This record gives sequence, structure tokens and C-alpha cells, in this order.
Amino acid sequence: MKRQRLTFIGLLLFAGLLLSIVMLLFFSHLETRRIQQEFESDVTEASHAFIQAMNSHFEALYTLQLNLDTNGIPDAQGFAALTDKILARFPAITALEWIPEVDQADRARLEQRANEWLPGYVITEQVASGERVAASERAVYYPVYYVEPVTGNEAVIGYDMGSHSLRFEAVQRARDTGQLQLTVPLQLQRNDVTAQGILSLLPVYEFPEPMSEAERQDSLLGFVAGVFNPAQIFLSSPGLTQVKPFALTLIDTLAPQSNKWVFSLVPVLDTRPVSQQRHYHYSQKMLTQEAISREYAPDYRYVHQVLSKGGRRWVIEATPMQDYIRQHQSSTPWWVFWGVNAFFAVAALVSFFVFQRGQQYLDTLNQQHDRLLAVNEKLERMSLIDPLTGIANQRAFEESLDKAVRVARREQSPLVVVLIQIDDYAHFVSQCPQDMYESSLRMLANELGRTLKRPADMMARLDDDRFAAVLPNTNNGEVVARHLRTAAERLNLANTEMSANPYLTVSVGAITVFDIKGITAETLFHQTEALLYQAQQEGFNKVSAEVRQQQASTEKALS
Repeated sequence: MKRQRLTFIGLLLFAGLLLSIVMLLFFSHLETRRIQQEFESDVTEASHAFIQAMNSHFEALYTLQLNLDTNGIPDAQGFAALTDKILARFPAITALEWIPEVDQADRARLEQRANEWLPGYVITEQVASGERVAASERAVYYPVYYVEPVTGNEAVIGYDMGSHSLRFEAVQRARDTGQLQLTVPLQLQRNDVTAQGILSLLPVYEFPEPMSEAERQDSLLGFVAGVFNPAQIFLSSPGLTQVKPFALTLIDTLAPQSNKWVFSLVPVLDTRPVSQQRHYHYSQKMLTQEAISREYAPDYRYVHQVLSKGGRRWVIEATPMQDYIRQHQSSTPWWVFWGVNAFFAVAALVSFFVFQRGQQYLDTLNQQHDRLLAVNEKLERMSLIDPLTGIANQRAFEESLDKAVRVARREQSPLVVVLIQIDDYAHFVSQCPQDMYESSLRMLANELGRTLKRPADMMARLDDDRFAAVLPNTNNGEVVARHLRTAAERLNLANTEMSANPYLTVSVGAITVFDIKGITAETLFHQTEALLYQAQQEGFNKVSAEVRQQQASTEKALS
């Protein structure tokens, strides 16, 4: 017995450990999904703020295009006046340019006109060595004619966009579609420093809204161009109120492999001890594989599309730092793990003490067994008693009737079944106070019970207004029925407030069976119900009786 107890406790502890591990894995999975969803939400929020900021910068370019469409191409001073407010409002626009379309025949005239306000102006191109030289002869040129601010952008003045394949591809798309077009990420020179940027182009036509591609090519005057710094736009976007510890890389998925990366921002921990909370700022540099394996959680990497416009498709690839995961982790999985283990440990401890005292309880239970049997017998008897009247209930009646039918069939003795129903019961109850109604029922039940003389006879209450009697070995059911009716009359129970029949009376149906063969208790009960119904059809305070003789002969009496 002791070995069985120890085996049970060991199995209980093992089951607890196994369940706790399963729960730990399950809640850890839920925790991972929650962190992934929160991370994706943070990245999506930052992406939306970035694209809204980009659209604001595009609107600035549209404003400049509309001005040139409406008022014509200005001179250098006019272009500077148009762009000053735009550049002041959008510092991430590093240059605004006017790029005319110039045929080979008009090249000399354009260079001569430009020299009036900018001596030494020449249409140039860049050779393989990186040096700027005068552009070679070609059918059409797309030189930078105006640029603002001039300071820092001197190197691009006169540069022919048609001399660079990636820039020329964007020029052709803008010319033929009439819509905003973007170049792939390019290395742009400003203040003798090479930086990553995006060139945006909007065409300006001689005639408003040319319909076909041929019309657009024929009526093209040039392009309004803007050089954007997407990284600066992202960092200055209104939605970026707090730098969270995850790295961001903006990728142009349609660009060649060498020009895919628009920018890469890596979070750097602030060294200033402002507060106990860790704060970060973004640094513009590439995320190395070594840094990913050491400080980041690449399993949570998330890619979100932010822009599909101007012939480009940009996506943000975000990778959270381990610190981001730690900030968003909760202790729930481990609380569950230790909670389940603690529960089963307590259960095992309780089981041990229960087993220790089990033998003592077993002896006590054996002693109480006999007492419980006695209580059960008492409860069984109580379950056969009607609580209001104290006489037998319907269950006791059904058992008694079934037993009496079996005895009568076996001993071939007569049997009487009587059904009594209070006349006009619903009206009587509605007119009686509750205490008077209950008292009347108890008095009626007691009087009916006293009318039955023999111990084997039984009176029962079936429901609110019906009583029934079973009289084994009795051959005068009609006489018994009349005595029961008389007993109800003898009580003289009445409610003087009732307008009709104020006295409580009963209708009685009785059947006497001498040959019980082939008759079930249920059939006998239904036959008695039919006799009760006949009595009620004759009016109040009536008796309907029937005697079933041998050879299925019957005698009926109604009074």
C-alpha cells in the first residue's frame, strides 16, 4: 500500500512537471506572437509617418510645377524666389532644379544665355574617372539650368541628366507618362561630399495636359527636379517622437542590386544619463552581420511596403534589437510554469498527508456507514411524503399501485383504486388566502386518510387538487368512494366570499377489479381517471364507480 502511494505521488509530480513544460512552451509561443505583432505595429506606424512626410515633400514639387505651368519659365532670380520658401519649409530637399530639354542645335544658344548670369556655364557629363567634362554631341540634352540653393550644389550646374543611364531612364519615364518619377538611390555630390539621395522629376509641357505619349514628347519644355534625402525625411517625420530599438533599412526592390539601399538607420544608445530608462537615437550606417548576431533578434525581422510610386517600390526591412524584445517581454510564461509546478507540488504534499491519515478516516467511514444507511432510509421515506399534507406523494402512490397490482394478480384477489379531485379548485384557490388554502388541504388530506381503515390501504396526494387511494383485497370500491365524498362534506370547508359553491366538495372515481389478469397499473389508473371524468361531467360532488367482474363483465354506478 505504501509503495502504491509513493508511486502515485511520483506520477503526480512527473505529470505536473510535464504539464508545466507544455504550458511554458505554449505561453512562450503566445508571448513571441504578441511581441511580433507589437513590433510590426511599431514599424507600420513609423512607416506611415515616413510616407506622409514623403508625400508632403512631393507636394512641394507639385507646387513648383504648377507655378511654372501657370506663369512660364522664370529667370534665375525668379526661380530663386519661387524656391526659397519651399527650401525653408522642407530642409530635407537638398536641391530644387530646372532641367530644360535642349536639342543639339540649341545647345550653344542655351550655354550663351546661361553665361549672362553664370559665367563659365557649360553642359557637362561625367567620365569614368569621375571628372566632369563638356558633354559629347547627342541629339538631346537635359542639363541642370537652375539649381537652388546654389551653395553646395555648384557641381551639378550644367550636368546633363541624359548622360547617366539611371537618371536618363527616370527622365524618359517622366516625359512619357506626365507623372512624378523617381530615380533609384544615387550617390549625389553636395559641398564636395557624396551622399545618398533620390532625384524626383516632374515634367513641364508647352501645352497643358497632352494626351498621348507622342504629344508629351513633342510639347516637353523640361523638368522640375527635387533632390530628396529620404533618411533626413524619415528622421524629421512628425510621427517619430521616440526612437525605439530596432534597425531600419529602406530598400528599392526594383533597383539594380548595387543601388537597392536607399538608407539604413541603426539605433545607438544615448550615453547621457538623463534617466534610468534607456534612450536611443538613429545613426545612418549599414547594419552588419556581426551586429545582427550580437545585438539583434533576426527571427523577428519584418518587411513592410511603404511606397509604390514613380516607377519605384520601396519597402522597409526592420530588425529589432535584443533590448526591444526584453522591453516587451513579460514574465507570464514563467509565472505559469512555476505556478503549475507549485500546484502539483502542493497536490502531492496534500496527497501524502491524505494517504497518511487515510487509514484513520477509513475506520471512521466504516462506523459512519451504518448511520448513513439509516439516514438514507429516512430520506427515502421522506421522498415518498407530500411536504404540505404529510401523506404519501405521487411517487409513493405509483409504487404502491404497482405492488398492489402484482399481489392481486398473484393471489387473484380484488383491488380498488379511487381518484378524488377537488371541485372548482382554481376558483377556490383564487378566492382563498394562502394560509387558508394550505390549511384546508391539510384538513382534507387528514380526513380522507382517516376514512381508510386498514393498514394496507393508502391515501396519496398526486398534485394540487387530486388525491388517490389504493385498497388491496377490497371488493366494495363504490362504498369507499361514497365514504370519501362524505368525509369531504363533513369537514364543511367553505369560503363565504365565493359567489358560487362556497363549500369545498370533491368528485370521486372508483374502480373495483376482481380479475386483474392482462391489466397493468398504468391501465388501471387511466380507467379510474376516466371514471373521475364521468363524475365531473355530472356536476360537483358526484361519484362514478365501476366493478370489473370476471369474464370482463362490468357494473357501473353514478350518483
